[in-house]
Amino acid sequence: MRYIIITDHNSLQALSEEGFYGRVAVLAGVELNEKCCHYLALGLSDLLPSSDEEPQQLINAVNAAKGLGFLAHPFEKGSPYIDGGVAFPWNNWPVFGFTGMEIWNYSSHWRGRATSIPRVLYWFLLNRKAAMDGPPPECLKLWDCYTTAGHAVVAIGGTDAHAARRRVAMIPVEIFPYRFLFRTINTYICLREPLSEDFAQAKKQIYAALGEGRCYVSFDQIYPGEGFSFTAQRRQKPSENVLMGEALNFEEGLKLNVQAPSPRSLIRLIHNGRLLVQQKGGSLSYSPEAPGVYRVEVYYRSLWGRARPWLFSNPIYLQSIK
Repeated sequence: MRYIIITDHNSLQALSEEGFYGRVAVLAGVELNEKCCHYLALGLSDLLPSSDEEPQQLINAVNAAKGLGFLAHPFEKGSPYIDGGVAFPWNNWPVFGFTGMEIWNYSSHWRGRATSIPRVLYWFLLNRKAAMDGPPPECLKLWDCYTTAGHAVVAIGGTDAHAARRRVAMIPVEIFPYRFLFRTINTYICLREPLSEDFAQAKKQIYAALGEGRCYVSFDQIYPGEGFSFTAQRRQKPSENVLMGEALNFEEGLKLNVQAPSPRSLIRLIHNGRLLVQQKGGSLSYSPEAPGVYRVEVYYRSLWGRARPWLFSNPIYLQSIK
């Protein structure tokens, strides 16, 4: 069972198309704002007005409507060779109360890296993986700043799929077709029970997982991210796993367990925004010595030894006992 979420700009017309299509759950949200501060809003039944100049007002309005809200491509950079260098970053800080942020966006990131014509042609025609060098460092830093300051900000990834059509040397070309993009950067959700065959219930499950951070980001073009897990395990209750996005009190005997889908992995455990430990292989088990915000990055190691950014978990929050 899979899911996709359609987030057209300033439109909820896709709500009428929601439902199961084979084994794919199709949901509809909306991308709000025009010139900057694009905001992905999920779970709305009515369209809200955009607010480019006052994005905090928009965040508050989405919250009041019981929706989920994510900062879209907050550090987007344009390319002089694509649409005249236009970009749609977030430029109004600080903001608070949002559900999460998009830490990795395929189309946005690819465009920002296209800084020369030879590079554009090489990446587009021969090696599209090469453009994906990981989420923007400033985005990861901002995310860590929020989470370590006590804000449970959820990280997601996306494709920004448009399947745009252009003419290249008078030949019509589809830039990044949907079939291609859906195999690039994806957000996997973690459920404690199988996704329901009842669409209304399945929608609640998907949005609950995204809203609570029970999810992770995968660059599937390198290797499928299905099967990744990051959990916390108590010594007293070893059969009860705490999932990413969840919190528990720090205590002696805790174990943080990571399982990667491939043994060709470099697993990095991040504590409060700083690298704590890293290990090659398909798994890692670590006994934390202090409370804090723990998340995982996994790099995929090629046959030539190069490690490429691949998987990014949401945090597990180990809280101090007061």
